[in-house]
Amino acid sequence: MKGFIFIIILLLKALPIFSQSEFKKSLIEISADLSSKLSKKGKSKVVILYITDVNKSNTVAGKYLADKISVNIVNDAANFQVFDRENLSGIVEAKKMMAEGYIDVDRAKELGKLLSVDAIIIGSYTILSKTIDLTLKALDSSTGFVIAASSNELPLDSDAGALLGINIASPNNGANINDGNRGFNDQPINSNERYNNPETVAKDCKEKNTGDYCFYNSTKDTLCVSIYRPRIDQYARFLPGETQCFYNLEASTYEYYIESGTNKRLSNIYSTGKCSYWLISKGQISVEICKSKTFTIK
Repeated sequence: MKGFIFIIILLLKALPIFSQSEFKKSLIEISADLSSKLSKKGKSKVVILYITDVNKSNTVAGKYLADKISVNIVNDAANFQVFDRENLSGIVEAKKMMAEGYIDVDRAKELGKLLSVDAIIIGSYTILSKTIDLTLKALDSSTGFVIAASSNELPLDSDAGALLGINIASPNNGANINDGNRGFNDQPINSNERYNNPETVAKDCKEKNTGDYCFYNSTKDTLCVSIYRPRIDQYARFLPGETQCFYNLEASTYEYYIESGTNKRLSNIYSTGKCSYWLISKGQISVEICKSKTFTIK
């Protein structure tokens, strides 16, 4: 009987572990790995900056990841002391540096002195088709050098999507989840378009009825892209591999013209009066309210 009760107690203790999603488990694993490495270095006082996206931008997802990593490290058996970055109102310089999300050697030393911490944890993430590739680094506050690092791919599931504001596409909604799309919404519109991170759109987009539209030049040619509708006529030049965006466009349908500055296979020349390049493609795009899209020029 005692043995049976003991087994029941063990199962009850283990229940929270089984109920955790794979995403949360992976987040705990990367936190524990970094904690172990810091403990071996004798670093017990740490601060975690916001986790930034691959473009070094602060996002809601990055803040969530940083908060969870902070909690995981606080609860680690090595008894870390974690500085609460939310209570920085009295340390203006430190608050400014932490809000920026990235830090160099000199700033690491300065921040270490201001907060009296041994290590500064920074990180970045990239959203892949099925996972979030998360990398964490710990900087020695006295030297600014990296003394520990950890990386893990966090599985994307519906729980992660709900927590991070990511729209997870399923095989039944017409999206190809293996298409390499790295935007928050892993959902192709057609063969050339993708939705981007909605957090990049202006906060007043609903009131102003605006959205963003980007073009990515995947060719080896220098291109010029023009978009047009009555009272709106904009253009931009694109080097090979370059992405540029037209921001705060009125939600509507636009004509687009793609011209090549190096490709002269076509005999007709098209000039907008701005680029005077050779026309290689034209069509229509739709700008949606409070959404950002990227059109890949192939």
